[in-house]
Amino acid sequence: MRSQFDKPRLGAITAATAFAVLVGGASLAMGQAETIDADGDGMVSFAELLVLMPALSEAEYQALDADADGLLSGDEIGAAQEAGLIPAS
Repeated sequence: MRSQFDKPRLGAITAATAFAVLVGGASLAMGQAETIDADGDGMVSFAELLVLMPALSEAEYQALDADADGLLSGDEIGAAQEAGLIPAS
């Protein structure tokens, strides 16, 4: 079974992230991230996203983390949702 995180879709994440930043979608994306953000720090950790997506692998999470800081920002969550890689909240 193929993962939903295949290589063509990873390119979509990067494009969607760039688009979200360019059009100012950060506020909408951050609102979506807040529903996943259990500790209220404004970022979504691997553990927090596992609650929503228990089958998510660490490698798949890292693919969503466009800036490789170990956490997903509102922009990264929004981009992943736009690309259909994680469910919209």
